[in-house]
Amino acid sequence: MKLCWWHKKIKQMNPAVLWQMITAKSNDLIPRHCLFCLQKTHSSLDLCPHCIADLSLNTLCCQRCALPLEHVSPDSTTLCGNCLSHDYYYDQVFSPFHYSDDLAYLIKKLKYQQKIHYAGLLAKLFIEQADAHTDFQLPQAIIPIPMHSKRLKSRGYNQALELSRIFSYYYQLPLDYTSLIRHRYTQLQAEMNASKRQKNVKNAFLLKQAMSYSHIVLVDDVMTTGSTVNEAAKVLKKSGIKRVDIWTIARAGWKH
Repeated sequence: MKLCWWHKKIKQMNPAVLWQMITAKSNDLIPRHCLFCLQKTHSSLDLCPHCIADLSLNTLCCQRCALPLEHVSPDSTTLCGNCLSHDYYYDQVFSPFHYSDDLAYLIKKLKYQQKIHYAGLLAKLFIEQADAHTDFQLPQAIIPIPMHSKRLKSRGYNQALELSRIFSYYYQLPLDYTSLIRHRYTQLQAEMNASKRQKNVKNAFLLKQAMSYSHIVLVDDVMTTGSTVNEAAKVLKKSGIKRVDIWTIARAGWKH
């Protein structure tokens, strides 16, 4: 009878809450070790404090697209040359880390080697930085950059959705992963330059149903030229959404 009660209670629990309880208990029994240096982390993260401190923060960057810059004036709103000369559909990007070797290692493991649990680590790193920014704005809803059904079938999951699940739970925001779809199959863009990326994602997204939100955020793992998020933002803006922000874990430089 007691076992039946616990079984019902567990079934009613939010999966994210249940996972947090399990990992908290497992940390007491089996200490976590850092993915980079193999030292004990003494926390629920898979990186030790020293290796986290070594991650390259994207602090000197464009105030709109978060492109890393060499020099930023603290007394003015600094925009990069691309944002000064182009009118993008998205409004602001928050991307707290540079796409350095360490971040690239974690993101590629998440995307291509079935390390889905790395989404938890990357999301927590993002949240720590976001919580430290006083001007960090929350949207009304979260939308992950959608994956085409063909690629989703091949990979088995969408890393942007896995990140979005954690953000949605932490910030207590609605998660919509069905309204915006990728209806046209596109090639992988890792080796493409800016112009090829823009052509590759042109008209790739479709909004299946109207949304009542005025401010949403699009979530992806890494932003390079911004072609993908801008194309998705275009569809949302044309549907009547007033503000579209972008959240990514890391920001890479342009490939011209």
